Amino acid sequence: MGAALSDRLTDWMIIISLAAGVLMILARFVDQARVSALFRFPWQAQAEEFSLQFNTGKVNLNADRLLILAGCLLFPLLIIGLKVQGQMERLLLFDLATYARILLLAALYLIFKLLLASAVGYAFEREEESMRTQNVALAHFTWIALIGGPLALVSYFLPLGGGPYYLVLLLVSLTAIVFLIRSVYYSLKAGISSGYIILYLSALEIIPLLFLYSLA
Repeated sequence: MGAALSDRLTDWMIIISLAAGVLMILARFVDQARVSALFRFPWQAQAEEFSLQFNTGKVNLNADRLLILAGCLLFPLLIIGLKVQGQMERLLLFDLATYARILLLAALYLIFKLLLASAVGYAFEREEESMRTQNVALAHFTWIALIGGPLALVSYFLPLGGGPYYLVLLLVSLTAIVFLIRSVYYSLKAGISSGYIILYLSALEIIPLLFLYSLA
């Protein structure tokens, strides 16, 4: 089993993590202050302002978008880490095909959510508020992927039992709660009805992510 696990890890998990690391280095080269701000943003006083402005501006390859790409690469490792739950024998159930499936579904989900939010916002003349809500979601998604993915990867190498799993689970849970609070607060402040907020969070945030996790 040790040899099998070693093969799985060295063949694709480390390479993917290195690719994400290269994207993060490029983002730091483009805008070092922006990268530093992302890693500390969930718990700082200006977190709401930062998340509302995340991924804004012209459609070009800026630091935010490089970080989003890195987060997308690491997100499947986070999902796999949550599924393994600190039991290394479960890692044998996941391979590169599983990673590719999660990555594809996550990318399609993000693209679909952005397009739908833009269309709904345009239809109800709330396009700016709708896209700002997506910025908040993307900022939290990117942060937890960039932090949780590497933690999940480390847990594959270190014989620490279920400790890293519970740490990752705690981070994911806290980030999700903070995101929900910020989304509801901003939406209410923008004058969006509570019924629309509940429908949006259920249909485009909570249920799709739970479905994505169940497919892994």
